[in-house]
Amino acid sequence: MQKKFLLAPGPTPVPEKALLAMAEPMFHHRTPQFEAIFKEAADGLKWLFQTEKDVLILAASGTGGMEASVANFFSPGDKVVVVNGGKFGERWTKICQTYGLKVTEIMVEWGKAVEPKAVADALKADPEIRGVFVQASETSTTACHPVKELAEIVKRHYNTILIVDGITAVGVYDIPMDKWGIDILVTGSQKALMLPPGLAFVGVSDKAWKFNETAKSPRFYFDLKRERKNPPRLFH
Repeated sequence: MQKKFLLAPGPTPVPEKALLAMAEPMFHHRTPQFEAIFKEAADGLKWLFQTEKDVLILAASGTGGMEASVANFFSPGDKVVVVNGGKFGERWTKICQTYGLKVTEIMVEWGKAVEPKAVADALKADPEIRGVFVQASETSTTACHPVKELAEIVKRHYNTILIVDGITAVGVYDIPMDKWGIDILVTGSQKALMLPPGLAFVGVSDKAWKFNETAKSPRFYFDLKRERKNPPRLFH
C-alpha cells in the first residue's frame, strides 16, 4: 500500500494515537463523559497558551477563530490597525471590513517582518485606534512578526488590544500569552497540534473581555461570552 505524506504547514499528519481515539464510540456532548474530556482539553490549552485565562474551543476552522476575535470585541465604526504582510494579513483586513471596522493597514513586504515602530507611530497618530491585528507567523510567507515587542507597545494604550493569529505559530515556538501581554491569541487544530481540521482555539485576556462588554457587532454561533459561560454550547 502506498503511504502518503503531508508536507504542508497544515493540515499536518495526525498521529496514529489520535486516529485510533477517533475510531472509538462518540460521547453525547451533554454527558459527564464529554464534560470530563472537554475540561481536560481546556486545561491543556491553558498550558499551551501559557495563560491563566480561559481558552475557548470552537467547532470551526482557524478563520472561525479569527472572525470570532473581531465580532466579539469591536463595534462597527471602530478604528483598527492591521499588519498586512501576506495572505492572512489580508484576511484580517477582509474580516474587519466585513464587520464595519475602519482599517488602517501597515503594508509589509511579503517575507518581511513589521517594524514595531510602524505600529507605535500608528497608535501615536490616532489615539482612537481600538485594536492591532497581526500574525505571529504569516503562513503564506513563514515570516514571524515581533509579537513580544508589539505587545509591549500596545500595553501602553489602555483603549487598544492586541489580537494575534497564532495559527501556524502556537506549538511551534514560545508564545507566552500572559507574560507578553497578548490580549487575544488564536490557533487551529490542524497545525502544530497535529489534529484533524475543524477546531479553533481562542485565548482572551481580562482587558479584551472588557471590550466585549461594549462590543456591538452581531454574532450568534461565535458568541464567546455565551461559550465562556457554558463551554460545550457551541458544539450544537
